[in-house]
Amino acid sequence: MKQLFDNLEDYLCVCLLTVMSLVVLLQVLSRFVLNMPLRWTEEFAIFLLAWVSFLGASVGMKRWAHIGVEAFVLLLPQKLQHLAKLLSLVFCGIFFMIMLYFGIEIVLKQLATGQVSAAMRIPMYYAYLSVPVGAAFMLLRTTQLFITLTRKGGQA
Repeated sequence: MKQLFDNLEDYLCVCLLTVMSLVVLLQVLSRFVLNMPLRWTEEFAIFLLAWVSFLGASVGMKRWAHIGVEAFVLLLPQKLQHLAKLLSLVFCGIFFMIMLYFGIEIVLKQLATGQVSAAMRIPMYYAYLSVPVGAAFMLLRTTQLFITLTRKGGQA
């Protein structure tokens, strides 16, 4: 169970990327082989891309793989490196909380308006839900990194 929780975004990204690849392949085949393009495939692929992007950002956060100014941090003394990493996580956490808040606001507005997508006619909040879900995962992984970094004294 712990392995599933620790790698949930990884598994979701693999599944969503697989589905997205199949949908895009279906679109290419239907358009160029059958000469009958499917209207819904492009929209569905875009929605899946949004989900993969936000979940993938969480995977990057978990693996400490986001772009940073590591060259600058490595020039600092060991204790200041530790402090710089902690401050970085605090600022990321604040940003993800803001993103989560406004992501929820957007989803609630979509629920209130009842807007549906053009081709598939599904509620638009399914696509917009990727923002708060991704932000929640990123906030969770940032918190985990902060705790790990605090306990281990500098090594995450």
